[in-house]
Amino acid sequence: MKNRLIVACGSGVATSQTIASKIASMFEEDGIDFPVEAVDYKSIQSELPSTGIYVFVAQPDEEVLEKAEELGVKVFPGIPFLTGMGSAEIYEEIKELVE
Repeated sequence: MKNRLIVACGSGVATSQTIASKIASMFEEDGIDFPVEAVDYKSIQSELPSTGIYVFVAQPDEEVLEKAEELGVKVFPGIPFLTGMGSAEIYEEIKELVE
């Protein structure tokens, strides 16, 4: 797997940065050294080839999902990391991929 997790939102600043920080903190607590970056959705097509895991804020369009599948990028929803509802299960799936 490519060694990078990206979180994408419209601007790559507010929501994606919050989620990226939360995931990075969870990795740190679990002793996992894996890069986590916030990016803006406009650059997602150029970011996917160097990414192993993509966490989205807004539902990505079909073209992005197809590209992710073609590249073997695993895709996960990010909103649970904001609400706390379902984040533990998603985090466990992500953790299994990076350990």
